[in-house]
Amino acid sequence: MANIALLVGDRTGVRYRFEKGAMKTDTPILIASASKLVFGAFVWTLIERGELSRTSRPQDNIDFWTGVTGDGRSAITLDMLMGFTSGFNRQDNAPGCVGDSAFSLQTCVRQIYDGGLDSLPDSAFSYGPEHMQIAALMVANKRGQSVDQAMREVLLDPLEISALTRYTQGAGDNPRYAGSLRSTGEDYAKLLTAILRSDIAPNRAAFLEDRTGNRVVDFRPGALDDNNLDWHYGFGFWKECDVRPYAPSCDAAPVISSPGAFGFTPWVDFENDYWGIIVLEETSGALRDPASFSVDIEQDIQPLIEVALGR
Repeated sequence: MANIALLVGDRTGVRYRFEKGAMKTDTPILIASASKLVFGAFVWTLIERGELSRTSRPQDNIDFWTGVTGDGRSAITLDMLMGFTSGFNRQDNAPGCVGDSAFSLQTCVRQIYDGGLDSLPDSAFSYGPEHMQIAALMVANKRGQSVDQAMREVLLDPLEISALTRYTQGAGDNPRYAGSLRSTGEDYAKLLTAILRSDIAPNRAAFLEDRTGNRVVDFRPGALDDNNLDWHYGFGFWKECDVRPYAPSCDAAPVISSPGAFGFTPWVDFENDYWGIIVLEETSGALRDPASFSVDIEQDIQPLIEVALGR
């Protein structure tokens, strides 16, 4: 790739910067699914503040959502939504209202709800955009403010993350919450530093809990299969594992990551006490899928970083 950057740091902040071509670590770019870790950290912070809980249900905050026993939609929890096991399994490339400016967040979630479940809640993992869209409406209704405002107040401002980090404009209050953030490597570094220090998610064991388990995998991104990886999912992030199939040994002190479709790939290595970010935005014309390329690079440089840091 002609334009790429790398940041590596630990709980003290940035330790190493590399920039190639036009890409700089402070360049605002589309980070695609790396948005998921940011949204996950935001929602988890609301849980630790007591505003929501892992067992909160959509009907607690969404007036049209059923609470009728026997209707599977009533059994969904916030933990299922953030772990992508809610049963709403529409894939990113399928037609739908998520990110469509013709819909408000309310009317989009209503369309998702009316479309019904694709699988029983908590029975299958499916990597798609609908789960977080529902969670976003729960947050907006609970706090009585937009998700952008709430995220800025609860997460971004306390971490001194700049105004360059925000959901893309043009979709009103219905951007793709799982994939449409614009950010910079420098801004994202502040989040990873806070996660590594446990300033965010001090209850690390609960935050890092495996939400995939032995559930059926309905869909996951091609970058994993392209690199022969069998990772599980947490609360808005992948739990990396170097063995296949995924082993319980990967749960103790995992590497968590959130690769984006355009190549932006952040990760935190809790065992070796560091984090890294591949800063990349390749939206078209790439010889190889940018996400697969970036995950491949991430896997290759992880042991090199450990040696350089003396881990």
